[in-house]
Amino acid sequence: MKSMCLLLVGSFFLTGCSGKEELVENYNHKAEWAEEMLIKHYWDKNGKLMNNAYPYSKEREENLNYWWKAHAVDAMMDGYERTGDAAYTDMAEGIVKSIIKKNGSLFNEFYDDMEWLALAALRLYDATKSETVKSFVLKLWKDIKTAWWEDELGGMAWKKDQRESRNACSNGPAAILAARMYAYFGDEEDLEWAQKIYHWEKRHLVDPESGLVYDGLKLESNGDLNVNKKWIFTYNQGTYLGAAVELYKITNDKGYLADAEKTAVSAMKYHTDAESGMMKEEGTGDGGLFKGIFIRYLINLYEINESILIKEMILHNADTLLSRGSTNEVGLFGTAWDKPHQEPLDISVQLSGVFLIEAAAKIERLDSK
Repeated sequence: MKSMCLLLVGSFFLTGCSGKEELVENYNHKAEWAEEMLIKHYWDKNGKLMNNAYPYSKEREENLNYWWKAHAVDAMMDGYERTGDAAYTDMAEGIVKSIIKKNGSLFNEFYDDMEWLALAALRLYDATKSETVKSFVLKLWKDIKTAWWEDELGGMAWKKDQRESRNACSNGPAAILAARMYAYFGDEEDLEWAQKIYHWEKRHLVDPESGLVYDGLKLESNGDLNVNKKWIFTYNQGTYLGAAVELYKITNDKGYLADAEKTAVSAMKYHTDAESGMMKEEGTGDGGLFKGIFIRYLINLYEINESILIKEMILHNADTLLSRGSTNEVGLFGTAWDKPHQEPLDISVQLSGVFLIEAAAKIERLDSK
């Protein structure tokens, strides 16, 4: 069976995929390998923390990169979800505690950073029922809610000392978190929060025709609103559609599902190269995590709608990454999933590759049921 080189997305085709790679026989096996390579190249067994980059450099480890490490927790939870191996949850809990220790506090000046950690820690709590981890999540959520502006505009601020900026990166994950808090603990106020945040983002940051999500807006001192329509990042598409999926699962309101599907189709078109069928590069550093986050929430939509468009896009990118973007000897993934990596390699970039292969493995599991 050959990988698709003609992908229909909405009303257009992604054509001309360069090369024809054999579809991987066992994505679950490849996902385990990807997790092993992540641990091999980035795990600091003494600090029980993932390093910022490979190869190791003391200078590169001076900054914590709180939110990168939060996504490393998510990677461990993907491994646990796939295998049920408690070694993954042990490592995940170690990372959570090490983030707090190195940060000097559970809390952070960036609201979105705390949202990422709360989302990952909530998954960890669901797996282990650790009261300590649960307390971290509850404390984070309490602090995150202070991001909401109680003014005529509303919305979640991005940073504690920069509240005039209200961004998709702080609203989308917060809506997902609120919805999941309701799903886990049944507090009606959390569902209200999820809907309030989601509908604020839809009104102010989502293009009504395409469903594409803008990066954010800034409330100027004269009262004007400036929406940045030039920045349309993958991760913002992912968290918005992810919030819609969570609300659909709770309410069964098909309007949320329609929102998620519209954004997914437009985002795949916008962020995929029409000739190769590959997702575009978004650089190193923070940008290295963006498309991995998009994939994470895209696969959550696939669990509901089993879209062939989503399936073929993910599998094509995963096949290409495994055949041309990495080697079994090295096991490192670059910013372009169809090209070899460059060193030093930020863990943000490596995590995106891991998320992609774990998503392919989830498709394999879902399709085998």
